[in-house]
Amino acid sequence: MEYLKVAKVLSTVGLKGEVRVYTTSTFKDIRYKKNSVLFYLDENNDYKELHVKTYRNKEGNIDILSFSEFDKIEDVENLLNKELFALKDYKNLDKNEFYYSDLIGSTCFDEEGNELGKITDVKEFNANVSLELKLNECEKIIYIPFNNLFVPSIDIENKKVIIHVIEGLLEI
Repeated sequence: MEYLKVAKVLSTVGLKGEVRVYTTSTFKDIRYKKNSVLFYLDENNDYKELHVKTYRNKEGNIDILSFSEFDKIEDVENLLNKELFALKDYKNLDKNEFYYSDLIGSTCFDEEGNELGKITDVKEFNANVSLELKLNECEKIIYIPFNNLFVPSIDIENKKVIIHVIEGLLEI
């Protein structure tokens, strides 16, 4: 089974076991549907199941969740600062769609075929989503805006990404 990080628990809300989370998933309606299963890592690094009882959006990526396993604040305090995971499920995706995590480890090339480095992460900033690229040449990290202008081609199957390099993009 492959797990996908979908949220991080920020704080408790009220006295009835609700938590405020920062969501990183684009499938909130699926992930947080009543009785859907999420996971967290316990103190032994084992994945433990949670069943969503309620969900509401606070604002933007901040959501409020409660779980069937917990019904008071003391029960959810052990979830503070923990990440929540879902099972990676490709049936949620349309053809030619993929998870950001599928890009990690991909090799980046410029449009002339020169190898630039490897994608080490995908970051969601307020302004845009960016690929974190570790350059081969100097092992520095740079960020490439993840859009059609800068990333004209992605081959998930072969873990190959083509980057359109403009002046100053690769400078550190």
